[in-house]
Amino acid sequence: MRRPFLFVSILCTLVFLSACTEKHNTTGRPETVIPQWLELPATSASDGLDFFSRSCNLNGKALRNYSYYWDYSSRVSHWVAYPLCSDYLGNSGRSEAWGYDPLLPAAKQSNVSGGFKEGNNGWYARGHQLPSEDRTANDILNATTFYGTNIVPMDNDFNGGVWYTLEKRVRSWALASDTLYVVTGCVVEGAKYYVYDRSNEKITAPTAFFKAVLRYTKDVTSGHNGFMGAAFWYNHEGYPQTFSKKESMSIADLENKLGYELFVNLPKVAGQDVAANIKEEKPDTNSWWWQ
Repeated sequence: MRRPFLFVSILCTLVFLSACTEKHNTTGRPETVIPQWLELPATSASDGLDFFSRSCNLNGKALRNYSYYWDYSSRVSHWVAYPLCSDYLGNSGRSEAWGYDPLLPAAKQSNVSGGFKEGNNGWYARGHQLPSEDRTANDILNATTFYGTNIVPMDNDFNGGVWYTLEKRVRSWALASDTLYVVTGCVVEGAKYYVYDRSNEKITAPTAFFKAVLRYTKDVTSGHNGFMGAAFWYNHEGYPQTFSKKESMSIADLENKLGYELFVNLPKVAGQDVAANIKEEKPDTNSWWWQ
């Protein structure tokens, strides 16, 4: 798996940790050097997937918006990774600007503008990986969450139930942190079901969804030098409205299920031993997540 290059100085590390203030340098394909942002999972140059990222400008600050790992065959992103803090949140509401992602040719992505057509397992909703409500600073920013590269076929009860409940809790965690680094993703291995988009292209319905969060606060007495982490896994099926500790796990346990590393740059910032402690801590033993 690809590992981004090491930080060249302590100054770079300090800039990297300043919550939501980094400038964005556009990168595209696996041959390009992947940024060293804390939210990013590991990538591979041989898995056929492509890494993309997009920037935004909020109140005169150039910020990164989100990154994603695109699967051309399944026509879904295996994961979408992003920082979350108050800079990205406002009162724009939902733009409902369903459309194509300008980073990809239209023929290589899904056409979600009119909703999915039924496939071999009935109807599925258009589920966000980066939630619309996580990008409400303005209408332009919110519109980027409605691109087809951020959307996956999702059971409607799951999408509007436990998944939405977890999304709300993640926003509350972000507002109680300096920055929350988030990875939201899906699993397509072994998938049997699919839908069609508005261009009659087949879109894989994932078998499972996950979310991993890395909290950072400048209060180094909190967690492990200001860091703590949690992860959640859901098979693609019905769940009660509220999420519970039963679906939580350590980041290390989620990595074992997925077969790749999450928060790949954390050891460079926190050190190998501290990073291992953060990833191995089980969130059901940490009362902060359940306040």
